[in-house]
Order: sequence, then structure tokens, then C-alpha cells
Amino acid sequence: MQEKQIRPFGIRDKVGYALGDFGCNMSFAFINNYLMIFYVTCMGIKPKHFAIIILLAKIFDAINDPIIGGLCDSAKPGKEGKFKTWIKWASLPLLISSVLLFIYAPSLPYGVKIAMCFGLYCIWSISYTSVNVPYGSMQSVITNVPEERSTLSTVRSVGAMLAQIPVMVLLPAIVYDKNKNPRGNLFFIIVAVMGVIGFISFILLRKLTTERLAPAVVDKSQKFNYFKTFASFLKNKNMLGVTISSMSYLALMMTVTTSMQYIFMCYFKNTSIIPIATIIAGLPTVLGIVAVKPLSKKFTKKQLCTYPFLISAIASGIATFVRFENPYIWIVFIGIAMFGSAFYLVLTWALVADCIDYQEMKTGRREESSIYATYSLFRKVAQGLGASLISLALGFTGYDQTLGALEQASGVAEKIYVMTGAIPFIGSIICLLSMHFLYRLGDDPKAEIE
Repeated sequence: MQEKQIRPFGIRDKVGYALGDFGCNMSFAFINNYLMIFYVTCMGIKPKHFAIIILLAKIFDAINDPIIGGLCDSAKPGKEGKFKTWIKWASLPLLISSVLLFIYAPSLPYGVKIAMCFGLYCIWSISYTSVNVPYGSMQSVITNVPEERSTLSTVRSVGAMLAQIPVMVLLPAIVYDKNKNPRGNLFFIIVAVMGVIGFISFILLRKLTTERLAPAVVDKSQKFNYFKTFASFLKNKNMLGVTISSMSYLALMMTVTTSMQYIFMCYFKNTSIIPIATIIAGLPTVLGIVAVKPLSKKFTKKQLCTYPFLISAIASGIATFVRFENPYIWIVFIGIAMFGSAFYLVLTWALVADCIDYQEMKTGRREESSIYATYSLFRKVAQGLGASLISLALGFTGYDQTLGALEQASGVAEKIYVMTGAIPFIGSIICLLSMHFLYRLGDDPKAEIE
């Protein structure tokens, strides 16, 4: 392919790349927010058993990432580019496995339900990884211009946010009955509709984006050695800073999206407020998307992605240690806590792309898929730890999955309240410290090479 034939970076790349994360979150956001509700509350799996299932499944999921990343790096570019072929063939299994994961059969033997949850989740994870790792790696080959990468990171956040709106805002009004309990028979239909929408989004992603750099920079004689890549990854303090903060965000701060379901079911006793809570919690991210471009002219990505976490720590601390009876006041503090992570969420993928470039300049090897996959491995371990942590914490509160939301024992609701705020509070502190002490890159990684 001649350079003059390559279409310049533009609006098509932005829209297409946004649709990629929109498609991923049509599956991921629903599973992340409702899998525990479905299998614990609807299917009747005990919280402690679900915690073990999801932790083991996430470890399996994490192992997939470097394997698929290595395969992507070693594969020759096809007609559509280096990564689009993976997305093309994995998107249909992702749709099918997402739907099968929410088959409602509460009368099945308990062991069968355990096997169903674990087995189908593992199949889904392979499909999701086969789409998500190539998609995330694409940013490094679409453009190498810092401003354009920041734009791609921003539109990716927009795509993810747009996918999460129906999950967090519309679905609570559909899935809960008048007694504040979820209706398990509806999950299958909902995830099927969302899966089809996601599948179409992946088709548009492939049609609209252009992989510009892969043909020019990939060394075909380069032999794949993941252990060498992993060793370099661990020596890259900047990558470690982003990885630790991402793990803390996913394992600790993001637990509020799951535990929020239970705090409104059991403590505030009003699930109709969940959409309002979600909108208020999501508004700061919208503000971050709008404000990141002008603020980037005054502050570095490190500054924008580090010090606002102090706001998160203060707000989530108040939401933990001050007992609010008014749900709207509690929601406001959760919204403020989420604001502290808004710029980090918008710019995370630009940080990762910069770290990938930095590692290439330090090692002389171009292996964006393997590096991204390693980063994704730790993210998925964090997601597993977060889901397990919430499930275990829910069990420690005394929550009984055989009882309705309004029938829990005395003191359970108050413990759920503390749990919902305390875990994000700890996570925001870790995010602040890891980004401050480990991440040292400026906005131009080349300037960091001595």
C-alpha cells in the first residue's frame, strides 16, 4: 500500500473507533453490572460461591490476553489490516456467548448452575478478548500523533459511555418488579438486543477506521517472546503506574456500579432512583469529555489523570463515614467522587499508547498487542477481584440471597451502605499514589528517552 493512498486521519476514524468501544460495552457493561445480580439474586447462587467462580473465571480470562496479544503480534496483516480480521471473526461468538450466559433456569440443580456460570463465562471471555485486545491495540497503528491519540482516547470514552447509558439508566426501570427484585426472565431478551447492536457496531468499526502504521513498522523477522515482553513491561514504571491505577479503579472504585444496585434495594428501598443515581454519577465523565481538550492546553496528561483523585478520596470518604438518609445527598457525593476519575477515564487509553511507544523506544521492539494484552491481563484480574470482593463483602454483611430486598435481617442494609463507599474510598487513594509516584511521562514519550 502506497502512502499516498492512505486516507488522512479524520472524522471517520473518530466515529469508527468510538463505535468499537460502544460495541464492546454493549456486552461488557451489561455483564459487569448485572451478572452478579442475575446469578446470585435470580439464579440463587450463594455470594461466596459466586465470588470464587468469578475470581477463577477472571484469572482464566486474564490468561487469554497475552496469548491472543502474542498471536496478533505474530500474525501477518490481512486485507483489512493487522487487527480487523480478529474483530471480524470473534464478534459473532461474542454475541452468541453473551446471550447464552443469561439463560434463566433457576430450577436447575445447584451444581449445574455453578458449571453454567463458570463455563459460559469462560467462553464469553475468550470471545470478548479476541475482540477487545485487537481493538485496543488499533489505537497505536491508526495514528502516532499525540493530539490525535488523545482524541481517539476521548471518543473511545464517549462510545463506552453511550453504551452504558441504556444499561445504567433505562434497564433498572425494566428489570425490577414492584418489590424491588430483579426479573430474571428478562435478562436473556435484553442481552440479545444489545448483542445485535454491538455486532453491527463492530462492522462499522472495521469499515470506518484505517490502520496506517502497521505495514510500515512491523518487523516480520521479529520472533515472538512473551516472557521478554513481560519482563520489559515490569521494568516500565510508567506502564506500572497506569496499570496499578487501572486495577485500583476497576477492583475498588468501579464496585460502586454493582453495589449501588444493593444499596437502593436494601438501604434506600427505592430502585426507581437507580437511573437518577447513574445519570448524576455519569455527568462528571461527560464534563471530563467536554473539558479535557481545553484543559490539556494548560495541564499535562499526568496532572489531569492524577490529582483529581484527591477529590474522589474526599467525596467517597464522606459518603462512607457520614450516614445519609436522603438518597439524593448520597448520590451527589458519589457523583463528585466519580468526577475525580473523569479525566483519567477519558485519557487512559492515550496513556497506554504513550507507554507502548515508550517501551518500543527503550527495547527496539514493536509489539503493541502483547503490551496492550499484558495491561488488559491485569485489568481483568482487577475486574475479577472487584466482583469477588463485592460478592464476599455482600456475604459478610449478612445478605441472604433467598430473601427479598425488603426482608433482610436488621443491620444488613447499614453494612451495605458502608461497604458501598469504603471500597471506592480505598481505591481512589491507591490511584492517586500510583499515578503520582510511578507515572513520569510527559505528553511526548520521545522526550523521555535520554
